[in-house]
Order: sequence, then structure tokens, then C-alpha cells
Amino acid sequence: MNRTIEVNLTHAEGAIVRTLGLIERRGFVVHGVETASDAHGGALVLRVEVGSRGRPYDVLLRQILRLFDVRHAFLVEPQAGQRLVC
Repeated sequence: MNRTIEVNLTHAEGAIVRTLGLIERRGFVVHGVETASDAHGGALVLRVEVGSRGRPYDVLLRQILRLFDVRHAFLVEPQAGQRLVC
């Protein structure tokens, strides 16, 4: 089952690579990536479509939140487009 995770990152060198690397090291498959900057250029919004073979997404979110440049992260609900905040 594929899910979309949205991550708000500090605009710092290597932040995207560290986040994607963590996702893959934890056994998830990255199917798509989309990035955007905020209006002031101080933050990045990273939307990642990930697949899992039974691995829990809530554990992945907690691990992402431990990364230095991560401000917040949440699952985007596929049906209603609402957020599950962690």
C-alpha cells in the first residue's frame, strides 16, 4: 500500500538526501518525490509517496521527526486529503 508523507524541512544542505535516505534504510520504497519552497525560502516542503510491505508508517514518521532539519511530518490521508499529525 502506498502512502504520502509530507515533511517540512529547514532549507539546509543535505536535508532532502538525509530524509530520503532514512526512508529507504528503514525498508520503505520511494515511488515519488515532490518539493516546494515556502514564500520566504527558509523551509522546504517535501512530499514523498512511499510503499511498504507491512511496515508501520507511524514508526517511520517518528524516525523522520528525529532528523535534525525536520520541523514536522505527517501522513496525507488518501481519501479526504486530511492530515494525520505526528
